[in-house]
Amino acid sequence: MYNVSLDFASERSFIMNKIEEFWYCVAPQDDIPLPDDTRSEQEESYNELISLLSKYKDIHFANPTLSTQQIVKGIILEKPDSISTFRKLIDISDKRLYLDLTYAINYYNEEIRLVETNRESLVKHSTAYFINYLQRNCNKSILADVVSTYFCDRGLADSLEAFSSLSPEQLTSIFNNLIINRETLHRDAKLRGHGVEQAFAKIFKECGVAIYPANKAEAPMAEHDPNVDLSTMSIIPRNAKDDNCHSFDLIIKSADDKIRVLIQSLIHTSDPGQYGVNKSDETINIYRRICEYNNNINPNNKVYLLGSVDGVGFSENPNGTIVKMLDAFDDFFQMHTLFKIPIFLQKIGMINNVKGIVFDTNYFNGNAIQHFVDTYLTPAGISNLTNQDVSDSRTIEAGKAIVVFK
Repeated sequence: MYNVSLDFASERSFIMNKIEEFWYCVAPQDDIPLPDDTRSEQEESYNELISLLSKYKDIHFANPTLSTQQIVKGIILEKPDSISTFRKLIDISDKRLYLDLTYAINYYNEEIRLVETNRESLVKHSTAYFINYLQRNCNKSILADVVSTYFCDRGLADSLEAFSSLSPEQLTSIFNNLIINRETLHRDAKLRGHGVEQAFAKIFKECGVAIYPANKAEAPMAEHDPNVDLSTMSIIPRNAKDDNCHSFDLIIKSADDKIRVLIQSLIHTSDPGQYGVNKSDETINIYRRICEYNNNINPNNKVYLLGSVDGVGFSENPNGTIVKMLDAFDDFFQMHTLFKIPIFLQKIGMINNVKGIVFDTNYFNGNAIQHFVDTYLTPAGISNLTNQDVSDSRTIEAGKAIVVFK
């Protein structure tokens, strides 16, 4: 893929501006990854579905006179967390489930209260609350009746019959293409944001610099984003009332444990809405404060702001988001241009071992490659090694290119 011959000498000088580079390299949703640990979650969810369908078929075969509602009630009482699997078969989100059940138990019966609060004091309960209720509460049989009826009124019987008749291969296809897609629709944006964080954290670690949080490359969702006081460039607890306190997705530290690079990640696979506009304005304010720190407090040890920005969702409102934001970064990278990370680190003197870049010529045309060579590689003392044999060198794949180390 990286050894297609191109006559670079025949390409005239071609420089893209920032927004042109952004759109040239923007990643579609499928190229923006989910975190590694979501794969195990999906596998667990699939196994739970298979187990549930098998149990339903076994009970139905052994007791053909039982109604679907009776079978479902029995399964719920035996395994309360099965309600999270049943809801997937009728396309009900977790939020829709717990809000509907919150309403149902609040209005169940004036004489038999399933909750401690009065009818006129409706209080939201999570799915975990209902699972726990079905395990321990003395009224669990009543709640199981309410929940099973709720599912059956929404077509669960038809879904169970249809899914139970499928072969394992058909079920796998439907699960991957329909159920999982529906399940992740509302949380995909955040999850993909974490997936991008994991991807660029891995590149920083491969470059040998110190990252904070230190486990971001292995567990991007394990910790809260670190907060930084931009007036002192120190990591502090979150303080929403402090205008100098801002959170960042990753921090790069120098050998003497000083903050050198702050990474702000904004990934929008769909309409960024007002949130995207607000984050763009916030980024501009952050950059202004960093510049003030660099100019007035620490001119000899500059702190940089790097942007991880990607997604076609920015096309919904480019002028209100990505266009004005790109100038608020010292540099930016995307999923397809992760190779810009080691280039930037070498440019600011944090590393000095990047020999060259091998571009994917199936993705970048000659003009685009020349743009990256002139704009990024040459100023950092890095060679364009496309078409050259780099098999004897240490390399890492970073976006749509290979980074070659000395």
